Amino acid sequence: MGRLREICQLETDLKEHEIRKLEAVEEQLPLIAALTDADVFIDCFVDEKAAVVVAQAGPRISGSVYARDVVGKLALVGWEPAVFHARAISMPVCDLKAITQENRAVRQNVAPIFGDGDRVIAVLIREKDVSIALQQEKKYEQLAHSYGNGKPVVLASSGQPVIDMQEVHHRVKNSLQLVASILDLQARRSQDPNVKKILRENWGRVLSIASIHDILTKNAGQMTLINSRILIEQIEKNLQALIPIDRSIRLSVSGDEIELNSDTATSVAMVITELLTNALQHAFEDRDEGTVDVSLCKGTLFHTVTVSDDGSGFALPWTEADGLGLKIVRSTVKEKLKGRLRISSGSGGTKVSFDFANELNNDFVQ
Repeated sequence: MGRLREICQLETDLKEHEIRKLEAVEEQLPLIAALTDADVFIDCFVDEKAAVVVAQAGPRISGSVYARDVVGKLALVGWEPAVFHARAISMPVCDLKAITQENRAVRQNVAPIFGDGDRVIAVLIREKDVSIALQQEKKYEQLAHSYGNGKPVVLASSGQPVIDMQEVHHRVKNSLQLVASILDLQARRSQDPNVKKILRENWGRVLSIASIHDILTKNAGQMTLINSRILIEQIEKNLQALIPIDRSIRLSVSGDEIELNSDTATSVAMVITELLTNALQHAFEDRDEGTVDVSLCKGTLFHTVTVSDDGSGFALPWTEADGLGLKIVRSTVKEKLKGRLRISSGSGGTKVSFDFANELNNDFVQ
């Protein structure tokens, strides 16, 4: 009996024909490893927080990242969240970071393997070592951080008192809220539906940035960190006004709480605002009720945000190449967050997820 079959029978509830399917994929692992010059694996799920490695193959040219065979070892959600996220969304997850069983930093591409219907029975994983690059990034960040002693520095004009960062955030928040109020007033007065729509969208964008400064103003003791749950709940509150009064659409926030620095929080807030705005305006055009959920998955090296709705599927802006909202989302995820955007849509609704690096965790780098 092969090791894959033995582990599957012992650790999983897979059926005979599903195990045979994985055995067929296992035969191709050496070829995939040679073609991609990377370590490749098949992981099967033990429960919601653990998977087990059932097959492994390494590259011949560059050599494997692993010193030992890891077949039979567990992959935990805290170290390899991409594995579990690919299962949750039933979509490939690409170019994301993880920690191996030997405590090395790698980038993973993860693709679900389907059994009967839409059931994900396992995942195919491709890994590349990035530990050296991450060590260099950390050194650069520490060097830049040391110039300010780890604290925000505000320079004052000669003879003028220094304004602390809390006051700066307060003033910025007030200015942004004033701009938002002007946009809202213009939207209310406009008789053109297209102009009204554009003004309300920009109103939401400005408020999402104002929310960040509002949180920073209230948390003087942690001026550089923003709780993701508080931020998203504030964005959700701001966007309630976009829900038509004759419809019952519920916004919800679920998942983990994540501490974000202000730059990352700004980019995340912009993307979530665009995704929520699109869902509220287009997902429920043919129905009177529905749900939009924002979920957060906290990882050791990267985090993932998913915005999903149970509406009617793709709305027009998401199929137009020149849609401003989609351009903002794509460019922000790629350029600011250095992540990947994944979109899935059908008659049961739309699901959009994106990932970004955990910049606050450097424990794995010595």
